[in-house]
Amino acid sequence: MANALRKFVVGAWRLLGERQAVVSLLGRYSAHMAIIALAFLLISLQHFSFASTLVAGGPLPSLKAVAEPLATPTSAVDVLDSWQIPVQEAITRKALPYTDIPERVRLEVITYTVQANDTVWGIAEHFELAPTTIVWSNMEVLQGAPWLLQPGLTLDIPPVDGAYHTVGAGESVTSIAADYEVETATIYNIWNGLERGNAIREGQILVIPGGIGEDFDWEPPPPPAQTGVASANYSYGFCGNVGVSGPGANGWFGLPTGSYAVSGYVFHDPRNPRHNGLDYRCHLGDAIYAADNGVVVYAGWANGYGNLVKVDHGNGFMTYYAHLDSVWVSCGQAIYQGSVVGPCGTTGWSTGPHLHFEIRSGGVPQNPAFYQP
Repeated sequence: MANALRKFVVGAWRLLGERQAVVSLLGRYSAHMAIIALAFLLISLQHFSFASTLVAGGPLPSLKAVAEPLATPTSAVDVLDSWQIPVQEAITRKALPYTDIPERVRLEVITYTVQANDTVWGIAEHFELAPTTIVWSNMEVLQGAPWLLQPGLTLDIPPVDGAYHTVGAGESVTSIAADYEVETATIYNIWNGLERGNAIREGQILVIPGGIGEDFDWEPPPPPAQTGVASANYSYGFCGNVGVSGPGANGWFGLPTGSYAVSGYVFHDPRNPRHNGLDYRCHLGDAIYAADNGVVVYAGWANGYGNLVKVDHGNGFMTYYAHLDSVWVSCGQAIYQGSVVGPCGTTGWSTGPHLHFEIRSGGVPQNPAFYQP
């Protein structure tokens, strides 16, 4: 029993001695192991920063720059802090202050109200279109006479160069394409919403990209040579800023043909929505009367209007008398309600004798039917 107890005590003492030896060994080399682990960590961080610099396209670090952090840190925290800044700078994405947005084609026809001092060229430049596009897209409004552009008029502004066409009676996609010198497929576009095989209707308005419209003159035709005092036969075209005062307007309008009979389009007719006047019936040579007192400010040829007389009534209203067979008044002439301005005709864009009559207030076309006595 005593022998067994002695062996147990000796074994326990030997085991305790070995444990103390191990602890002593670990204690002796723990500082060395900590330094090795820290060096390994620094090498790993340096490798990561070097690789990030290559990816970001930055300059390569020098050997001195790599070695310096290893030689000077005072603690592990200082070492980590010193390596965080370059790593963050290397992987930070730079902000781009500007972004290019591709231009998109306008998907609708818009309108523009003509302002004082506007010109066809200025309007075209504003909307980045050709001047011819503005005229061809507003032939019904301007009647192919761009010099008659007036503040208050509403113009259609298509999204692309070409023309804007109102479908007439008996027209087809094929005939319209031929008139505007384009392929038939051109009319089946994103603006018109047409499907092949479906018929178009009278009064429908179509965008014709690249379309070429009717010929027109940019300026009014020059007046013929004249001698002596101007007469109706020599009064021709735009009168300019006439300085003649005339009788004050009565403030109400008479019938320019002496009749309510209408022949052709009414104001903004469903068959021709951009028609700005009212077509009165008359026979070739019938007298056409001034609707109110005023002064003649235009007398002569005006392309689609044919022979045209414009009367300024001095109260913000103007009246237009178009398609006359001839002109019987002169520029600056003072006329009275009921005075004859010329005979009924079929000049200009006309398919038969009639009077195209317009009333404009501040340049804006009005419905003449609302002003009939």
